Amino acid sequence: MPLSLHSNAAEIVAHRGYAAIFPENTMLAFQRSLELGAHSIELDIHHSKEGIPVVIHDEKLNRTTTGSGYVREKSLAEIRSVDAGVKFHPRFAGCRVPILEEALELLGGRYGLQLELKEGINEQQAKGILHLLGIYGMLGRTMIISFYKSNLELMRRLHPEIELGFLTSDIIALEPIAELGRATICLDYHIPLKYPKIIKEAEALGLDAAVWTIRQAQTARKLYDLGIRRFTSDIPLRSDLSPL
Repeated sequence: MPLSLHSNAAEIVAHRGYAAIFPENTMLAFQRSLELGAHSIELDIHHSKEGIPVVIHDEKLNRTTTGSGYVREKSLAEIRSVDAGVKFHPRFAGCRVPILEEALELLGGRYGLQLELKEGINEQQAKGILHLLGIYGMLGRTMIISFYKSNLELMRRLHPEIELGFLTSDIIALEPIAELGRATICLDYHIPLKYPKIIKEAEALGLDAAVWTIRQAQTARKLYDLGIRRFTSDIPLRSDLSPL
């Protein structure tokens, strides 16, 4: 399971599979980030034209792949035909856009997962994701995260216990997030550096606090000293928050 945030241990979450050094949201990135010691991975979900959850950050294929156009307008076969590695570096040519099931199989109920819903989803899609998490033994190891509170409310209605995380790059009222139950406030790391009281304020409401996206080890260490224990990072970090 993800490490307890009420301990002194830090949980290192590989953002898109350590996106600073590997082609983001690819199976190669996820495999390598786990080999480098990440406790959890963070990935992003969109749905294909058929409604299959695929792992890609943008709503379009253009930035990270050799394809173009909206993911939701493409069949799975079309999505799988593009290269998701070569734009990052030619040596990664041949990487494909994964389906969610591939990532869940890799995690195998042994690692943590932050699953970001990049689009507003409907009940059928939410049930499909929860079903897959259950099949692969990941319900107790996953935090569903989103900038869309409506997604989290839907997930809570469908599952009373799965961890939820609200993403924000602004200081917001924490009470509505706490009302979700078993929830985490996922903060742009600049927020607790500028407003460290938010960590204690979250704790007082029963919320955990996590940060994204770390790109320097010294930043992580500053946040650790403020009370943060969960770090979503673009760079590999050891559990003591030193760089690899």
